[in-house]
Amino acid sequence: MADIKDYTRNVSIFDDTANSPVSTTLVGSKRLLDVNASADPTQYSPEFDYDTTGDVVTSGADATLFTFSGAGVIDMIAVTCATSSSWSIIVDIDGVEKFRISMTELGSTLGLTGATQNLIYTATANKQFRWLPRGAAGFTTSFSVKARATGADVTLYHITNYRKLVT
Repeated sequence: MADIKDYTRNVSIFDDTANSPVSTTLVGSKRLLDVNASADPTQYSPEFDYDTTGDVVTSGADATLFTFSGAGVIDMIAVTCATSSSWSIIVDIDGVEKFRISMTELGSTLGLTGATQNLIYTATANKQFRWLPRGAAGFTTSFSVKARATGADVTLYHITNYRKLVT
């Protein structure tokens, strides 16, 4: 660490807001810059939620597969159906529906099938949904994953990976 009082190296630190030099501490023969240790970086706790027993989803109403109240960042959502692609996925972030799309629209119409380089895609004949927002889906109050059958009832399984804000 450089000695702040050693002007031979052209080091000058000044707090413009306070119109004074920054605070320092003398340690032995060295004057060191004080650091405000209360400014912690954002910390997250990794969380997972999964359901391997399955949720039966009908065409009558949206069914909530998972919900979380709090702040954080979504890392991955995966929902799968063993027998059908006749269902839609709905994701709400902070109480606002961000997308609602059927597996047929996503996989067949948009052509996002089995393409793991995409952030969002379907696989296995449009029966599996994957969303990997890579840290770009932050939430401040809540997020939920919902589904609705677009034909006969379906059984869906899910896993969700997110980071919960540590407060």
